[in-house]
Amino acid sequence: MPELKIAVVGGGPSALFILKRLVQSGRRDLCLHIFERKSRLGLGMPYGPEGAGLEHITNVSSNELPELPQSLLDWVQSLPHQELEAHGLSPGSFSEEKVLPRLLFGRYLEAQFHNLLAAAGFPVEVHTSTPVLDVVDLPERPALRVVSEEQCWEFDRVVVCTGHHWPRRHEGKVPGYFDSPYPPAKLQSPRNHPIALRGGSLTAVDAVRTLARQHGSFLRQNGSTLVYQPRPGLDQFKLVLHTRNGLLPCVRFYLEDPRVHSVDPFSSQEVEQIKADHGGFVPLDLVFHEYFKKLLLERDPALYAKIKDWSLEEFVQAALEPRQESDPFAYFQAEYRESLNSLAQERSIPWKEVLAILSFALNYPAKHFCAEDMLRLKRELAPLIAIVIAFVPQSSSQEMLALHAAGRLELLEVGADSEVEIAPEGGIFYSYTDARQQTRRVAYQTFVDCIGQPPLPLQAFPFPSLLRQGVVNQARLPFRSQSQALQHQQSDPENVQQDEEGKFYLIVPGIAISDAFQPLQPDGRGHSCLYLMSVPFMSGHNPDYSGLDFCEEASDRIVNSMLTGPNP
Repeated sequence: MPELKIAVVGGGPSALFILKRLVQSGRRDLCLHIFERKSRLGLGMPYGPEGAGLEHITNVSSNELPELPQSLLDWVQSLPHQELEAHGLSPGSFSEEKVLPRLLFGRYLEAQFHNLLAAAGFPVEVHTSTPVLDVVDLPERPALRVVSEEQCWEFDRVVVCTGHHWPRRHEGKVPGYFDSPYPPAKLQSPRNHPIALRGGSLTAVDAVRTLARQHGSFLRQNGSTLVYQPRPGLDQFKLVLHTRNGLLPCVRFYLEDPRVHSVDPFSSQEVEQIKADHGGFVPLDLVFHEYFKKLLLERDPALYAKIKDWSLEEFVQAALEPRQESDPFAYFQAEYRESLNSLAQERSIPWKEVLAILSFALNYPAKHFCAEDMLRLKRELAPLIAIVIAFVPQSSSQEMLALHAAGRLELLEVGADSEVEIAPEGGIFYSYTDARQQTRRVAYQTFVDCIGQPPLPLQAFPFPSLLRQGVVNQARLPFRSQSQALQHQQSDPENVQQDEEGKFYLIVPGIAISDAFQPLQPDGRGHSCLYLMSVPFMSGHNPDYSGLDFCEEASDRIVNSMLTGPNP
């Protein structure tokens, strides 16, 4: 049997799990090349200097991680004592329920990458410090050509794992404007004025941790309470979070089943049957019933009895109402105490845990939603999921509460219609309508965009030949109702398309993909040689694409497809 030649473009966590699946396959007739633009493997953006400093920690613990050759707990316990102490850890204090500094976690992933390379039963060639400039489709072979600055290679299969990317729009051109808080080293200059942060997600928490340390320090008062002390001469320093909904994310709690990826999403056969029974679509309400209500029945029968007849919208409203009616930091403080009790008693908060499972399970049927359901998902369910599954670690929660108590952190609700306007001499004007319906336009000398990884448009895909050849195509979803399509077209004409047969489609972010992460061709089939695992380019068809849970499930689907499809 001829060798199957495989390329993985990108050498971060996604590539790590592709390698894991290939090694687990036991196949010997493979030849693998891994291309990474940086000098190290396994880190990706979040776990290396591009996305983390010494102050940043993970929001996942050892017992939540997908299986790798060596457990995180065993790896940490094998480290020299002085290395642990340099990261604020003591040899006996780390357990599988605790989180780790991100840079140290990156070293763990790097070590697992090399463990898997050593265990591979087939040849692997690693090309570090090798940016890939283009990927070219060769349909007559069929094959793909990978192009670097110095060389070209041909492969039977290519997996694109290029990872996170924050495009620069104004950074470097507008003084005081930062398109993201990454790399954190760029935020190290102290600023004696209020700093505007857009967003309240974990990206904003990262920025808060970095900026707080550049302007002061955290101290333990009376041996327990964390307090924040600004540096002398920085009396005007303050961090101002601007969020659409005026809410802070949820605090990490005890997970009864920490590996949310252990749930099985609908199989391909189930999806096809559901579509046949529901006019060609997978209904969002069915997914909500199967992966939220039914699981809640098992874990919290009393709450299930209360909500079993509620619509998705009614549940979301009830879940958000207590947060919306409370002061955000008072609610955050109460939730922090609740999380401590949850961890101490090893008792989960069932509805939150099941919502995390639902978020994971939504990924695969989402590309089979009608446009109306995708709009409902984005409008109703996605904001709640984003708040709940943030799982802000306890130490980050303590720091945010200490900053707020010191008068150095506040939160403003700015709504969906807020605008950030570039100021002529640098910085920005933040325009929004406040809770009293008063129009505000506030000037800030420094602005950091913290909305998280933005979905990237099809046109930003980094390999021009695949765009030019039409190998990657715009993701879209058909409307079930023509009247709904026309109504949405009036409010958002740029994102509604009509084909030659008069059918209406909703344009969603990024590239159209199959259930096996192959770019969909015009005839609806997945490309036989190409797989996409590049998170910013497929959020339209794969809404919850972050984290190692995604890497675990996606790599399984990709490698199963690669190794069971027709070989060259």
